[in-house]
Amino acid sequence: MSDTASASYLLPPAAYRAADWYEREQAALFTPRWALVAAASELSEPGDFVTVTVGRAPLLVVRGGDGELRAFHNLCRHRGMQLLTGAGRCERTIDCFYHQWRYGLEGDLRVVPQRKEQFPELDTADWGLLPAAVGVWEGMVFAHPDADAPPLARTLAGLADSIGSYRPGALAQVAKVELDAACNWKLFVENHIDVYHLWYLHERTLGDFDHTRFEHWQVGRDWFSYEPVRSGHASDAALTAGTIAIGHLDDRDRHGLGAHLVFPNLMIATAAEFVATYEAIPLAPDRTRIVLRVRAEADADAASLSASVQSFIREDIHACEQVQAGMASPAFSVGPLAVEHEAPITAFHRNVLSAVGA
Repeated sequence: MSDTASASYLLPPAAYRAADWYEREQAALFTPRWALVAAASELSEPGDFVTVTVGRAPLLVVRGGDGELRAFHNLCRHRGMQLLTGAGRCERTIDCFYHQWRYGLEGDLRVVPQRKEQFPELDTADWGLLPAAVGVWEGMVFAHPDADAPPLARTLAGLADSIGSYRPGALAQVAKVELDAACNWKLFVENHIDVYHLWYLHERTLGDFDHTRFEHWQVGRDWFSYEPVRSGHASDAALTAGTIAIGHLDDRDRHGLGAHLVFPNLMIATAAEFVATYEAIPLAPDRTRIVLRVRAEADADAASLSASVQSFIREDIHACEQVQAGMASPAFSVGPLAVEHEAPITAFHRNVLSAVGA
């Protein structure tokens, strides 16, 4: 049961449509945060890198020649050029294509063309890449723009206990998909923590689960939940027939489904066959990118698992897009919320308002 006794919708339509709200959230919620950027398996060899924009900060994460992961601001110290795009491997150095300043995989400035003639006073020791923070939790790599950010372990404290017997680090990332949604990021998060819609929007995709026995609870600003399979329904592959169940789960988790939120925008779904993370990354007041990653046993049917998770996420996206469109109407308003089933939305709103200082 929820520990919140009542529910009300606290945010105005402007919070989902106005540019100033969007900018405040970028500054207060999305730039100063730990963001999931990769699976550790994607950064296994020296020179392997990924790039990501955390709020307003473009970052790169790279495996050094010494085997250590490091994060840096993805900016050349000469003129601010973004150094890398996408993901891949650097052979020995990180090179700026604009003027060929070159940095070691450990961030040190190594080469400045025409240095003696054009930069006679430059000390390369002063002009290495600006550091950011990097951390790993259960096989997942996170980055933070602030090199002195609070440790990742503090941000994720209690997560392992709250998701039951799941240990994502024992699983392989078998799929990654990016989906675009024409809605504000908060609508997608609200949908994720809304218990009320499960009976109706997901009648087909999640119909095997017993929503009447749904449990949900807040841990600080985060939210966790669990619901069991309905009596008489398939238990070991409730979402995807023919896939491989996770071997290390206890009986409760083999027969149930979890949905979780690490505030503000990292959502997690846990089932007998997979652990899925999906981040709602705001691109504009009315545009969001959903980055879905699926972890499972290494020999699982990746295509089937990805399709299964996408089936209910796409239903969510469609619903959120219709609400976003409705918000443009001068007649738009929000009615009463379900006292129990929509109470997590109220808690989420309070946390957003507190973060942006409203």
